[in-house]
Amino acid sequence: MPASLTATLLGPVLAIRDGSRLELGSPTQRTIFAVLATHANRTVSRDELVEAIWGDNAPATAVNSVYTYVSRLRNSLRPKGRGDQAELLVSDRSGYTLRVAPEGVDVQRFGAALATARALRAEQAAPRAVRELQGALALWRGTPYEGAIGPFVHAERARLAEARLLALEDRAELMMELGRPVALVGELSALVHHHPLRERLRYLLMRAYVELGWHADAIREYHALRKLLVEEQGMEPGAQLRTLYERVLRGEAGTAPAPEPPAPAADRRPPGALSQLVRDVPGFTGRTAELARLDRLAEEAAAEPTLLLVTGGPGVGKTALATRFAHASAHRYPDGQLHVDLHAVGTRARKTPEAAIRHLVAAMGQPPPSESIDARAAYRSLVADRRLLIVLDNAASAEQVRALLPGTPSSLVVVTSRNGLAGLIARDGARRIVLRGIGEEDGLRLFSRIVGEPFTARHRPAVQRLVAACGGMPLALRIAATRIKVAPSPDDALACFEDGDPVDFLELPGDRESSLSTVIGWSYAALPPEAAHVLIALGMQDAHVVTVPLATALSGLDRAECHYALHALVDAGLLHEVAADRFRLDNLILAYAQWLGKPKGLVPRQRTAVCARLATITRIDPSTESERLQMIS
Repeated sequence: MPASLTATLLGPVLAIRDGSRLELGSPTQRTIFAVLATHANRTVSRDELVEAIWGDNAPATAVNSVYTYVSRLRNSLRPKGRGDQAELLVSDRSGYTLRVAPEGVDVQRFGAALATARALRAEQAAPRAVRELQGALALWRGTPYEGAIGPFVHAERARLAEARLLALEDRAELMMELGRPVALVGELSALVHHHPLRERLRYLLMRAYVELGWHADAIREYHALRKLLVEEQGMEPGAQLRTLYERVLRGEAGTAPAPEPPAPAADRRPPGALSQLVRDVPGFTGRTAELARLDRLAEEAAAEPTLLLVTGGPGVGKTALATRFAHASAHRYPDGQLHVDLHAVGTRARKTPEAAIRHLVAAMGQPPPSESIDARAAYRSLVADRRLLIVLDNAASAEQVRALLPGTPSSLVVVTSRNGLAGLIARDGARRIVLRGIGEEDGLRLFSRIVGEPFTARHRPAVQRLVAACGGMPLALRIAATRIKVAPSPDDALACFEDGDPVDFLELPGDRESSLSTVIGWSYAALPPEAAHVLIALGMQDAHVVTVPLATALSGLDRAECHYALHALVDAGLLHEVAADRFRLDNLILAYAQWLGKPKGLVPRQRTAVCARLATITRIDPSTESERLQMIS
């Protein structure tokens, strides 16, 4: 691995080779170098570079510009007179890789030093942990990524600023444990001045004053913070600060209680840490790209709490994806993982923000906020500066979610919803991924995990048609596979699916709430009247591609009403806009629209003797609540 290149990012963006600084040219070129250095020794795609530089405002020429800037950067990094023998910036079809030794990138050295310090503290090696933190903080040379531009740089600056502040707090706490309060007063006073509402900093400054016997100063700091919190957020200081303040008032010993030593690294878990995540869905299949994208978005912490939004139509697997991602990311959020179902759809009443706050506050072992203060502000105070992962499942509206967002950037919030919730993107900086059905191969694997590989291999063409008919919808595939598996004759059941109405087939006896017609029906029931009317009208024909003129002709609405209705269907996940005023109906949504228009109670179309024998199907017991959520969301 080449070690002669050093990337300096915790300050002005610089590339240094053989002791000399290399000219990186424009801010865009510095940004490309910064992105590649931050992800040193792994391939960064061109699309990632475009998004890092321009975000959602990329010009049509963005990819061509990336080619040009990378070419110039490669020439800058290539040593004169040595040809291509020591190429540091390499490319392939997937993207570009900057080859740098890990110790050559100061951002990576900073992160490694913080991890080492945490491990040393867990081993109760405080002096060595302090030295590691001091070394990490000494790497800073100013504003991170100075001279670079774009969304990536903005997010990285916010993430690193928060990491630096946590490192300063950790070092101060360790030095307090080592009996060095005098060296801390000046630094902590300056930090409190710049971050007046940060309770941990204020607590450390108060502790330093108490250790030195300066009780009047400690009391003054408490009252200054309390005044700010009451006036600006309508809440009182946290329990730790109140306890210290009461000790000072009582005139107890001049030293504050020392914190309990950290548990060994393998067992470390903060007091009260929670793990409320629902069970990971069995046989979770595919979604590799979506999980990777969620992971990347979670790393790009913004100035506001990181907010990830997973949307898509009914039964596409939103909750299953969010749950799988949350379990994989739980170790990053040691203060706990919380889950609340907001009941946007289903038979239970939609959960109000206040009810959700009561749920979350109770989960953290706290009494509900009193009526005299703002419950939302009290909730933000409770979660402030904690590293929590909060899953808000089955959200109905942006306002419902907005009330539950922490006010500090230390937590990650993952939201699932059938609705687009574009307001969370516009006002709250949410990063959204929209789920569609899984691909054919993943669909075949999911089907095989339930029915068995031999059956799939024996009937592969028919199963491929079933996967296509289900549009890759995980719920539909699970229902179809389950009905075929438990049928008296699985071969006849597969034939019945091809012969009959898919909506009638995709019912689960004994578990109505997981049946396809019910799951899609919840979205249908929530539609505005015009949108519900247009969906039924679209079921009068067999075309999957829908235009405004076609919908207008079928529905009898005028163009403006029809345009509104179609976009309401898009927002509900029942239609996809593939181009301006051009939409697509997935297979099962079209089948459901056609099913809506059928007279109910009649024999299903093309019902054969084979299908009739399915009346003897084995009863399927109702699933648990968490399993149902994972299947239908």
